Amino acid sequence: MTEGRRVVEKAYAYVTRSDGAELLVFEPPDGEGPQVPKGGIEAGEDPAHAVVRELREETGLADAELLDAVATDEWRHPSKPKTYRRHFFHVAVTDAPDEWTHEVTGGGEDDGLRYACHWTRVEEAADALVREQGAHLDALGDAAHEAQNAGKTRSS
Repeated sequence: MTEGRRVVEKAYAYVTRSDGAELLVFEPPDGEGPQVPKGGIEAGEDPAHAVVRELREETGLADAELLDAVATDEWRHPSKPKTYRRHFFHVAVTDAPDEWTHEVTGGGEDDGLRYACHWTRVEEAADALVREQGAHLDALGDAAHEAQNAGKTRSS
């Protein structure tokens, strides 16, 4: 799968809040479409550390709880000789606004871009996310459904 292609290690954050039914996405200024926070893993950096760093750099969220490693896969870029080895993590936040704009930090290629961050329903995100970033959202489903059912029981 990776023959003749450079493999680039990346960390992806499936960030949920409240009852686990909402996923954090952002809209980059190029209009490509909704994405999850993600970015390159630096040489010698642990993917779990990278995902927390990327979340802070791309969204400004610094108070997040890394819950679990979700999946690792490989995705071939359609127009560049690259294959991304993608490490997906489930991350939770408890205190974040409904929407905000954040200027990317960290010195990478997106440094200085402004991302429009907002929340969307997990079940709606899989098909909407670009570059097959929603490929492993189903792994969050059980936790989100359990939280929703617990909330219905409390409110009944």
